[in-house]
Amino acid sequence: MMENEKDLKKSQLDDSADEPVEHKEKKADHSPKKEKKKASIEDKLDLLEEELKSIKDKYLRTLAEMENLQRRTSEEIRKERKYASMTIVDKLIDHFEVFDQALAIETDDANFKNFLTGFKMIKEMMFQSLQSEGVEQLVTPIGKEFDPTLEHAFDTRYDETKPEHTILEVVKKGYKFKDRLLRPTLVVINIKPESDKNSNNQNQSDPNVA
Repeated sequence: MMENEKDLKKSQLDDSADEPVEHKEKKADHSPKKEKKKASIEDKLDLLEEELKSIKDKYLRTLAEMENLQRRTSEEIRKERKYASMTIVDKLIDHFEVFDQALAIETDDANFKNFLTGFKMIKEMMFQSLQSEGVEQLVTPIGKEFDPTLEHAFDTRYDETKPEHTILEVVKKGYKFKDRLLRPTLVVINIKPESDKNSNNQNQSDPNVA
């Protein structure tokens, strides 16, 4: 019995060895189904790569937007801290100007003069405190050309001995807070009236006018 089984296996092996080479090569060939499956996997890989690239781009854009937002927020916080006391300082200047009005009073009374001297000392102490917070009084000399970014025209007058658009009088002092204009200087500027300008134009155009 055992010998018959051995003979059968040997016969099968011999038959396999005698099998034509062409038939073996046909077995090794990839079937159309396997080729289609391989192409499908490659397409899926390409799609995954595109999705991964898209996700990466979105991540980088989101990261950049977050960094920009963080930078803007930090800048806004820095500005808020820098100008946090601006409103309070503006109110203090209103009180500070009361001292200026008091010190402008002229008197021959010795006691009142001593009183004003005390006022002056308090004013100087207050202004030093304001300066430490970043307050700066604007320098606006008489005769200076009017600058609308720093001065506000409270009124106009005309002095023919002085150039037009120059400052004739300072009505109220102006102040800066750090690098911002806290309040402009109120001034009177030298402006020639329109009636005078029209009269001059008529005189120049009329040859009979001496």
